[in-house]
Amino acid sequence: MTLTPQACIENLVSDTLSVIDSLTTVSNNSDNSLVESRQLCSKIPSYINEGILRVAVVGVIKSGKSTFINAMSGRELVQRGAGVVTSITTRIRKGKKNKAIIHLKSWDDINREIESCLEMFPGKDQSPPFDIRRTQDRQQLRRIFDTIVSAFPITSQGLRPEALVIRNALDGYRHCLDVIGSDEQTISFDAKSFNRHTQFTADPAKAFYVKDVCLEVYGKTINPNVEIADCQGADSTDPAVLEKIFSYLEAANLIVYCISSRTGLRQADMVFLKRIKCLGLMENILFIFNCDLSEHDNLNNLKATQDKTIAELKLLVPDVRIFSFSALYTLFEGLGKSLSPKNKKRLELWQEDKEMTAFCAKEYTRFLREFNLLFDASRFNLFYANHIERLKIVIHILEEKIQLLFDVFSAGLLDQEKARKRLADLEGNARRLRVIVDNSVMGAVSALRREIEFNLKNAFLKDSENITQLVTEFIHKAEINSQSYRSGIDATGFKQILYMMFQDFKRELDLFILEQITPQLKQLVRIQEARIESYFKSLLDSYRIDYVTMGASREGKDDRFSLEIIKEEEAYSRAADLENIKKILGLHLSNRIFSPEYTRTMQANAVTDFSLHSLILFVSAMMDKHVRFSFTPGLDRAAVKIKKKTLAMMQQQIKAYHGSLKQDYFFPLIDAVTRDFKDKIVQRFTMYETLNKDMDELFCLKQEEKTQHLVRIKKAKNDIVRIRALLDEFGMDFKTDTFEGCHGPFR
Repeated sequence: MTLTPQACIENLVSDTLSVIDSLTTVSNNSDNSLVESRQLCSKIPSYINEGILRVAVVGVIKSGKSTFINAMSGRELVQRGAGVVTSITTRIRKGKKNKAIIHLKSWDDINREIESCLEMFPGKDQSPPFDIRRTQDRQQLRRIFDTIVSAFPITSQGLRPEALVIRNALDGYRHCLDVIGSDEQTISFDAKSFNRHTQFTADPAKAFYVKDVCLEVYGKTINPNVEIADCQGADSTDPAVLEKIFSYLEAANLIVYCISSRTGLRQADMVFLKRIKCLGLMENILFIFNCDLSEHDNLNNLKATQDKTIAELKLLVPDVRIFSFSALYTLFEGLGKSLSPKNKKRLELWQEDKEMTAFCAKEYTRFLREFNLLFDASRFNLFYANHIERLKIVIHILEEKIQLLFDVFSAGLLDQEKARKRLADLEGNARRLRVIVDNSVMGAVSALRREIEFNLKNAFLKDSENITQLVTEFIHKAEINSQSYRSGIDATGFKQILYMMFQDFKRELDLFILEQITPQLKQLVRIQEARIESYFKSLLDSYRIDYVTMGASREGKDDRFSLEIIKEEEAYSRAADLENIKKILGLHLSNRIFSPEYTRTMQANAVTDFSLHSLILFVSAMMDKHVRFSFTPGLDRAAVKIKKKTLAMMQQQIKAYHGSLKQDYFFPLIDAVTRDFKDKIVQRFTMYETLNKDMDELFCLKQEEKTQHLVRIKKAKNDIVRIRALLDEFGMDFKTDTFEGCHGPFR
């Protein structure tokens, strides 16, 4: 029976713990290094169980995302063809039974989201905070929606984002009233009612009230450490929706991007893919050219559309990994007898085209092979690489201990006297070095703090293209074309037009932050984190000292008692595990970096300025018939006011974010890494500080006892050699894809 990777590591951990128990018996339980090795080793299986590998399925509306997920899982998990454009992500995991868990927003979350769409809308000036539960607030919301739609009807991109939010909030209110609470609530649908989750995920009005959806699926289909996510909303023009999608994409290990063969690559695809590229997420992405078998007369027609799509994709992704097959055909084949009569006829019709179906089957097999290769590489790096490294560190400590014990029990009486002196010297060296480390580490870390602080200051303030400058230039160059709003003044009035100007400018600025500034900030953070890791690695290297030769007698060069210490191998000495430390501290970057906010003062200033300027023009036109009255100059001045006030506010937000990044993120991270680093250094000295006492007790043992211990030590040495070989083989099997465990997210 072939073992899973997890079972292999658990067996190696168990074997290593047996070696530790054996050495503990020899050392009479007095060696702290063995105690710490046991603690580190014992935690490894639980660390593996905690890991989740995320696969994000994305694409614009009607590209076949849900069908692809259903095809891969071999069952109808998520509703196909719903065409919902929302920010919710449906996550799918393995469960002990079928269960759908709907996480709902709180009333505060809902009201805040609606309130953000009403910023500066006339009539809200003196109103109390919005609450959709109040009848008068819902009535006002309906009037606002009618005003927005009548003044600015549906464009080529559909309804304005704020209009969509308002409509969905109103339409879904009565359906969700009884399930929303003051705090976030959850609704669960068990096995019998499992499919009822679609009433929330397939209806955009109800989906507005949903924060998150998790489907737990029973069976052997889905790997227990995998999460598949159906990400909706790639078509959205609302930065808030896109922000939630990209937040999940950044956490994902693999991305599958679906493109419909019916339409090929659309403008919405190109826009979304450019955003993915800006965020640096193209490395582990696979493209599915989802074939609509009813759309193409023959295989040549399908391939022509595919080749055109590949050529367009190469403008963004030079190395395109694309696979052409029908997700719906694959799903129907997998469902077999459970197909409805109508779908069975569709399947039989498609199967008549042998050439087309053979091509799709071949491409699907090729996709699974490539997908599983990527998946296994990601799985190894996420679940096993760090834990193999931890286990190798333990193995290395045990090798040192075994060598020490072997030399002690092999030494004769004459050797023991020389050894006592050398052990005393070694213990003294370790004690002195520990004091040196304690005194020097804090000084070294102070230099790192200054360096990180300097780098952040450059990025936010001093570089030729610093973040503050980029935002300032965008706001200065941004155009608010007042002419496009001029026609709406007669119907809605200036305050409504001002609201539209605010919202449109805010949306453009939010998109700029999302597409241009956010990637730069995250790259900045990655560079600083890499610097912290490399800094502590260099510091660790500076303390990699041969404790035996320091101050020890050189005359024993040819003595039988050599006391050989195995030097630490660089691969086994990781100075700082930043990801684990951040997880422990709960450190994470804010999803919302900075965004324009508009105040009543801004509106009042713009209104006053507009009214005064328009009044002057009106009087001038009355007194001089050659002067034509126009609202446009007043709107232009309002636009200038909007930009000026927004710039001042954004500069304040950038300054605050800069300070928070330094004080609330990097400095606590450096402090935590420093504590962890000092613990590692202490662990290095632990074995040597008590050597004289421990070895003295061992020297005093009777020869018969020494012989028995020597047998245990030799067995432990053989066991460690075997465990190390298996660890090396385990890693190599993954790298060469020869491991015979379960592959891929679906089994």
